[in-house]
Amino acid sequence: TQTAGLIGAATNNGIGMAGAGRDVMMLPVRVLGKCGGFDSDIQAAMLWAAGLSTTPNTNPYPAKVINLSLGSTGACSDSYRQVIQQVTAAGVVVVVAAGNEGLAVGTPANCPGAIAVAGVRHAGTKVGYSDLGPEVAIAAPAGNCVNLSGNCLYPLLTTSNSGDIAPVAGEAGAIYTGTGANASLGTSFSAPLVSGTVGLMLSSHPNLSPAD
Repeated sequence: TQTAGLIGAATNNGIGMAGAGRDVMMLPVRVLGKCGGFDSDIQAAMLWAAGLSTTPNTNPYPAKVINLSLGSTGACSDSYRQVIQQVTAAGVVVVVAAGNEGLAVGTPANCPGAIAVAGVRHAGTKVGYSDLGPEVAIAAPAGNCVNLSGNCLYPLLTTSNSGDIAPVAGEAGAIYTGTGANASLGTSFSAPLVSGTVGLMLSSHPNLSPAD
């Protein structure tokens, strides 16, 4: 919900915050459950989202951009390499969070063809926790606190839900992240800002390739 809001929250309505993508259409695909998941789940969802899989049925609205606000440490696996190659060959842009360990860029952000997104702080310099390396293509705001106690000073504002263990429906559940325990921080939030921007680029120039 938080990453989706940064991409496509309703715009120009005077409520809350605006998504970077303005009026782009969203295709939410669940790849991880409360107990986690596997790379194979993520890769299967990428192929389905891109319209390249018929399991369990064909996606009638193939995505033009895939946002992956997830990852782990280590080198790019052959399976991720193959899937990203397939979806980019189909004209789908893959945007991935670089990671939050303050170390080398994680996977699948470090895979060929992925747009790896690092995080910057409010002042525009790299935020300390953001992973960094030659695989990074671009950086975007990731939120940072700077203070060691009290509420976070510079989180990102986005959409969320008030439910602790399950979503709460209606206006009671629809909330925005703040400066407290639900503050939005990390390259997982940098990536959707880039994905929303890519969506705007494709809205204006639909024939742009992932390389463009």
